[in-house]
Amino acid sequence: MPKGRQKVPHLDAPLGLPTCLWLELAGLLLLAPWVMGLAGTGGPHGHGPGGPSWAVHLESLEGEGEEETLEQQADALAQAAGLVNAGRIGELQGHYLFVQPAGHRLALEMEAIRRQQVEAVLAGHEAVRWHSEQRLLRRAKRSVHFNDPKYPQQWHLNNRRIPGRDINVTGVWERNVTGRGVTVVVVDDGVEHTIQDIAPNYSPEGSYDLNSNDPDPMPHPDVENGNHHGTRCAGEIAAVPNNSFCAVGVAYGSRIAGNLCLQPSVGKLLP
Repeated sequence: MPKGRQKVPHLDAPLGLPTCLWLELAGLLLLAPWVMGLAGTGGPHGHGPGGPSWAVHLESLEGEGEEETLEQQADALAQAAGLVNAGRIGELQGHYLFVQPAGHRLALEMEAIRRQQVEAVLAGHEAVRWHSEQRLLRRAKRSVHFNDPKYPQQWHLNNRRIPGRDINVTGVWERNVTGRGVTVVVVDDGVEHTIQDIAPNYSPEGSYDLNSNDPDPMPHPDVENGNHHGTRCAGEIAAVPNNSFCAVGVAYGSRIAGNLCLQPSVGKLLP
């Protein structure tokens, strides 16, 4: 460690949600691509009550266009495939959900033939740019347990007192989506990268101290301020789980880097 630097004592206080909520949510964005498509309804094959469904991306044929024409085209195509156009998928222009009409339950053999017929209609239509049968990804329910002493207090990750009043990340963890392969950089008053909740995930390659122009972002404590904010944010994002120490990060499989670019005690960005 460069001369004159002091090791910042670790605070026992639980990592605070209000101070770092925006970074916590940034960590969730790392996980977001895997979350899409996990929701769905029941049925033995992961379909809704009406049976199979397809997501279809349509494009306007030359000389036609606009949303109204696409909507009419989607209705006609769904009818040709023996399905019902359930409407546009969210805000995705040109993307529609086709579902099997309610009450059309078929035997397994007939269901397979029906799927082949639908695939043939969709694959052969010139306006279909892309289509995919929708299947619910199922998993065996597992409970998330960590031995980190502060984890039970992290109600924003897993609210045991009022279930559902949290950021709903435990189900993503259970699918082994933890931010692995991603590096998050905290631009703040430094990161105390030697503490055991951060050290295993610390990325020196992405770290730098812009105050001192060196690669070590260790905070500069002084009489008025210990400069713990960046460290707390790093812990909120990537604190290592199951090490019997402190808490758990929202993307605990990610790597964490620190950029020190705040004036100590003042909390202002350098010019």
